[in-house]
Amino acid sequence: MPSASTTLRISRDRKELIAKYATASVSLYGVISVSEFVDVFNHYEETKTTAEETALALRRLAKTDDVEYSMSGDIISGPEFQPAFDDYADNIGVIRENQKGKPHYLPAKDELLRYVDFAYREPEKPYADLKAYILKNKLITRGEGLNGVDGDLVDLHEMAQFGVHIKDYWDYLTKAGYRFKGLDDVNAFTRVLMNVHNNTRMYDNNGFTPQEISEKFGPSKQIAFIKEPVNPLMASPVGRNEPCPCGSGLKYKKCCGK
Repeated sequence: MPSASTTLRISRDRKELIAKYATASVSLYGVISVSEFVDVFNHYEETKTTAEETALALRRLAKTDDVEYSMSGDIISGPEFQPAFDDYADNIGVIRENQKGKPHYLPAKDELLRYVDFAYREPEKPYADLKAYILKNKLITRGEGLNGVDGDLVDLHEMAQFGVHIKDYWDYLTKAGYRFKGLDDVNAFTRVLMNVHNNTRMYDNNGFTPQEISEKFGPSKQIAFIKEPVNPLMASPVGRNEPCPCGSGLKYKKCCGK
């Protein structure tokens, strides 16, 4: 006799609805278990789902359609976390450990479903302020657009979703060709960058920003919240004859290390 799971009928519309929520969830949370996803879905929809229906619907749709989510066991994950990747288990393990004890950010339904678009970014103001600062101070010559500042903001946002260290941002900016006149300019820019970091919805925080987590739980539950500006030049030792991290192109001893 066939099992209940193999005979469970799920309409195309129902599978697509569940998949839509799954796509929005992995875009916002990065990684989520099937049981957690059921709670998220049922928070918004009157016709409730179950773990069995969710798993079957997502797997069945993935067989016939291009989807933005992946499934391995009871874990639903986004494009950055493909089960075929060598580092899949390690990355999932780290994120799941950091997500422990934190609720999921649950905005209004319309807002959640905007995350079906992986390019969606909210809150946007910190990134708009960062872009305005870059352009005003002419920190890069490439201008606007995806081949310029806007493309860099996309990359920085993706980095921030992972809660990277402030030095990682500076490594990226230095390689991208950003130039600063000296330590004062570096510190002023770091404050703007810090605001971006603290107001980005992170996977480790189940979609909450570090600022929100700090306000909600206090220091014991903070993830990657930067309370005071961090001098990137002091994040790791810089040799006096090494290129200055401010991006001037000069040796450290001839620039910010004077």
